[in-house]
Amino acid sequence: MEMQILSNNQFLDNYILNREFCELSGISSNAYRFWKNVRAAKYDGCRAVFLDKKTTLPKYDKIISICRNLSGFVQSQAFCKYTGIAPSHLVEKNGSILYKKLEIVDLYGIKLVNLKKFYDDLDLDYSYNIYVEKCKYFGPSPLEKKIKLSPEMCLGYY
Repeated sequence: MEMQILSNNQFLDNYILNREFCELSGISSNAYRFWKNVRAAKYDGCRAVFLDKKTTLPKYDKIISICRNLSGFVQSQAFCKYTGIAPSHLVEKNGSILYKKLEIVDLYGIKLVNLKKFYDDLDLDYSYNIYVEKCKYFGPSPLEKKIKLSPEMCLGYY
């Protein structure tokens, strides 16, 4: 078993959530630790484990095919660290303008954000690093590249 630590902006393409996989297959959530050549991953400081679909045991191929496709998603804690926002922006009842612009999924108690769709909606290349800040803290336009998300919030990129 090989455990990889994902960077905060690394999409979960080709991964499935271990918890979902274990619930659907009826096995222990630690079973992957004893499989030969399986690749697992998680984000730094996060507990959720994701399994590489291509390295799981062939006998579970049917289960893997019904697991949710996580392409483009990142774990919510990783998204918050990456963009510099507070987790409260990812809660609907808080009324954050950012919440309405994101595709957020709760899967077995793990909150995931579709970062790839967010990039696509803003027409940004995936190689850009992004951050969200109040517009008043940004420098003048030629010095800092920004996209206005609301009258108060802007997204910077470089």
